[in-house]
Amino acid sequence: MNCLVTGASGFIGSALVKRLIKNGHHVRAVLHTSPPRHRIKQVDYITADLTDASSLSDLVKDGDIVFHCAALVKDFGSKKQIMNVNYKGTQHLVEACGKKIKRFIYLSHLHTLSKKKGSYSRSKAVTEHYLLQKYQQEQFPVVIIRPGNVYGPGATIWCLRPLEAIKQGRIALIDQGTGIFLHTYIDNLLDALLSTLTTQHIEGEVFEITDGDHTITWKTYLNDLAAILGKPPITRHITRTTASLISWYMMMRYYLFHKDPLLTPTAVRIFTNKKSISLEKAKKLLGYVPLINYTEGMKHMELWLKTEQYI
Repeated sequence: MNCLVTGASGFIGSALVKRLIKNGHHVRAVLHTSPPRHRIKQVDYITADLTDASSLSDLVKDGDIVFHCAALVKDFGSKKQIMNVNYKGTQHLVEACGKKIKRFIYLSHLHTLSKKKGSYSRSKAVTEHYLLQKYQQEQFPVVIIRPGNVYGPGATIWCLRPLEAIKQGRIALIDQGTGIFLHTYIDNLLDALLSTLTTQHIEGEVFEITDGDHTITWKTYLNDLAAILGKPPITRHITRTTASLISWYMMMRYYLFHKDPLLTPTAVRIFTNKKSISLEKAKKLLGYVPLINYTEGMKHMELWLKTEQYI
């Protein structure tokens, strides 16, 4: 199949491009400013800016499958900029698609975990609403995938960043680390994404994707990262109330003095989440079965960290 992948230099987008090529699909990979770490000769790389509709006019070809992975992933910063990229950018891409495509797979996230949404989560929720309206009113062939905390080889947000915090000794467990780590191994997510290529009658559906294991807490995961580094278990603890106060103080400091926060309200909500996710819909309609469990996933990630000399 002919597949267009936005956000192709990112963690998920680049992994998706590799898998699609491996499975024999033709891929056009859309880049913005960051080049891919490793170029694949079979891939057609294209530079475009989602916020500039004119740069997308010739992007989409008849019969394409579009995987929209591009997003500005930040839980702080300019609300206008985040909305401009994530919401307006998606609108521009949809308009460029018109009626030419077979399916539009939108990579969202589990923003439903909290009624209090930060700018990033809000942008995703608004975009989902727009896409589902397009489906209901115009039969735009959208499928929405909401992954949990995606980790594995190549992961920055849920691997390299906490790893660096552990190295520097500036990490604490919130509420004893009892929040659920909704781990989603990258290859399991790719299995779900690729299943949307061939599964029929799923337009207008929303699928939540994790590894289906709700026994792993943030205490377990962060201490496993510490062990990979050869560090002792994390002993510093703070309450959720204290963490929330610190996060709001850091956000105030960010807005006043432009110093990036080490902790945000969104992060506090993620680290203290106690809500589990059901995979029944994904299993029933997509045939999704997570094949790589947490233990195996952590082994793969440790090997990658050593190979890339992060540890």
